[in-house]
Amino acid sequence: MALFGETGVGKSTLINGISNYCSFESLEDAVKADGFFPIPSTFTTTDPQTKKQIIISSESQIPASTHIKKVGESVTEYPNEYAFLHTDTNTVINFIDTPGLLDTSDVGTSTHDTDKQHVDNILKLLSAYEEIHAILILMKANVSRLSDALQYTLTEIFKRLDKSACNNVIFIFTNAASTQFKTEKTQPLLHRFLKEKKLSIPLPPEKPTIHCFENYTVQYLAECKNKIPHDEDDVQDVQRHWKRSVKSTKEMLSYISSLEPHSLAVIKSIYDATSMVSTTSKLLLDTMMCIFKDVNEMEEQQNEAERMKDEVKRNSTDFVIEKFNNLWQSKKTLLVSIPLDHIRVVCESSRCAKVGEGHTIYPRICHVHKCNDMASKINAVLSDIQCRRMWEETCKICGCNSHEHRFRYTETKVILLSVYQPDRSVIDKIVNSDDALKVINEGISQLYNRVKQCKDEAQQMMEICAKLNAFAQQNALFTADDELMKCLENARQTYAKLADTSINAKDLSEINSQYEQHFRRAMNSNYCVEHVPKLVEQLYKLPMRGQDIKDVVDTEEKVRLRLIEEAKKSKQNFIIKGTGSAISFVSEK
Repeated sequence: MALFGETGVGKSTLINGISNYCSFESLEDAVKADGFFPIPSTFTTTDPQTKKQIIISSESQIPASTHIKKVGESVTEYPNEYAFLHTDTNTVINFIDTPGLLDTSDVGTSTHDTDKQHVDNILKLLSAYEEIHAILILMKANVSRLSDALQYTLTEIFKRLDKSACNNVIFIFTNAASTQFKTEKTQPLLHRFLKEKKLSIPLPPEKPTIHCFENYTVQYLAECKNKIPHDEDDVQDVQRHWKRSVKSTKEMLSYISSLEPHSLAVIKSIYDATSMVSTTSKLLLDTMMCIFKDVNEMEEQQNEAERMKDEVKRNSTDFVIEKFNNLWQSKKTLLVSIPLDHIRVVCESSRCAKVGEGHTIYPRICHVHKCNDMASKINAVLSDIQCRRMWEETCKICGCNSHEHRFRYTETKVILLSVYQPDRSVIDKIVNSDDALKVINEGISQLYNRVKQCKDEAQQMMEICAKLNAFAQQNALFTADDELMKCLENARQTYAKLADTSINAKDLSEINSQYEQHFRRAMNSNYCVEHVPKLVEQLYKLPMRGQDIKDVVDTEEKVRLRLIEEAKKSKQNFIIKGTGSAISFVSEK
């Protein structure tokens, strides 16, 4: 089961809660055992003596060096898996706890880069599995309206799900004591949202897809463990909440056990398609810009050749042989991606950007983070104290907004390669104007073929990306983002802010126009899971630039595989001893 929701809604708390509901017959038993906290947690409570707000831990003490999260900051920075074995029934329950969306580090931004990194990491981990039983979406029970934040969270989740996942979606209402474990206020809001978005996810009474839990029950256990006293009224309230949450646990797990597991094949293909375009979008754009740059230079060579023809025709005896050296000579602008042994935080604002050889360069490196498990935990840099201070509001190094920075674990360099040199022996045989015209015409013909090959390959790149994006939009519950279009728009804005009127800026407009045409055509066809690997293979087989693209994707795939291996090592396994009837109704599938 994978848990999704807004930051602070209580995903980790839910896992801790269910662990206790399944482990102990009563609240009293849980208190005597100091509770069960698979996920170490901190809580803010009132000191009974000083009446001041204090922070307590489920581990009973908080070391002075512990970094305490800010209010609204996600407790879970990286998706983690927890496996519970119930000994009575030999049933294994797997929970995947995910970072919260709408992270506070994204506040005030339109890009939501932290959220996207979280979702990307979640999908990387899910790609290791063939199926999933339930997708749990957490919401607070006491919401009176679907705020922009909540709608954003729901939208981001549904973007990543395929249409066949609807039967396995379950909604969890947290902080349910505030509504007396009733759903009459929030369920209509959810129903209206699903109806407006044309999402066929059943709600009660059609199917038991809403379950309520109270978060404070878990905090109460931590308070008891930390010797925080409670009066009789508090204890009675928590006992009622415990019983209702146990009942919800039984009903939820019973319903999940009745569901057919959902295949992750389509979700993984959507991820593969969007990840391919997302991972390579800047590379593809820079590559296409390099192609256009090479084409512009070769077309200028063609124009020069035509002028040479006119000169030779006007004066058959007066022409310069050495000019023929430049007629056939051609260079290829090549992008090379070099893996790094560390993470770089790079500023990609227009303020720090520069225009390079056919592409946008971001030379400002604001922070370097070295970490042994960099490949498996890309966002480990977020826990780096120096980086946190640098990113509190604006970057302390360059002064740009934090959301204009990106994590990079590869470095892209531009190399100019000579792909064709003139045949000196042919040029040396030129003795008259007829020979000269023959050589010029051959040079023009070869330039025309190279220009055509470059243009054809650029069109193939755009067509393949358009088809991959069309697949994602046709199969996702919500329209997925077109990363290439966003990358194009960002590059266009960069050139505009730099007041660049070069041929590069014009090429961007041309690429944008051509890509839109390819995408419109792609949306008129239907693409399925089987198309994705074939389209990716086509991209790799492009004769001029395919290998460059494959090298970048291979680097990303190595990161994904290391992430999965790291997740397997860090997977936590727990045993729920058969103490009662908490989940004895669940049948092993």
